[in-house]
Amino acid sequence: MSAGFQPAGRAPAPPPLDLVQDFVNTEIPEWARDDIATPALLAEWLRERRLLEEGESVFAADFVAAREVRAALRRLALLNTLGADPDHRLRESLISALSEVSFRVDVDEAGRLVPTPAGTGASRALASMIAVVLDAQAAGSWRRLKACRKESCGWLFYDGSRNCSSSWCSMSICGNRVKTAAYRGRRRDAQ
Repeated sequence: MSAGFQPAGRAPAPPPLDLVQDFVNTEIPEWARDDIATPALLAEWLRERRLLEEGESVFAADFVAAREVRAALRRLALLNTLGADPDHRLRESLISALSEVSFRVDVDEAGRLVPTPAGTGASRALASMIAVVLDAQAAGSWRRLKACRKESCGWLFYDGSRNCSSSWCSMSICGNRVKTAAYRGRRRDAQ
C-alpha cells in the first residue's frame, strides 16, 4: 500500500502522526498482507522514512519488537474507536511490547521535560514512533487515530469528523459489510 493511501478518500493523519498510521497499516489482516514481513523489508521501510541510517541493521529481536509494537498500536487505536479504556491484559501486553523501547529525558527551550528516543538502529526508530504517539496524546490528536472496528480489517484511519464519531475505515466497505451481516443474522434468527 502506498504511503498516504486512505480508503474512501479519507485524509491521512497530519504529520508526524501519519508516520504511526503508515507503520501500523503495513499490515492488512483482511488481505493477509504484511509490507514488513521480514527484517530486510522492515529495514527498507525504516530507511525510506529516515528512521534507520545506512549501515544500521534490523536484527531478529528488533523485527519481533517492531511487530509487537505495531500490534499494540493497533489495539490502542481500536480503543479510540470503541471509546474504551485498556483492560489489565491489554495493559500488560502493551508494557511487554514497549519493553524494548527506550527514552532519555531532555529539556526543551520552554523548560518542559520531553522524551527523546534513545538506543540505536531499529530500537531508536521504534522509540521515535512511540514519541509521536506520546506527543499526539499530550496534544489531544491521538484520540482521532482509530482502527476500523471490523475485526478482520483494523485499518488505521484519521477521524476528521467534527464529533470524532467514525468507526469504520470506510462506511461503504467495512461498515456496510458488518451491518449487512448483522441484518442477515437477525433475519435468520427471526425465522
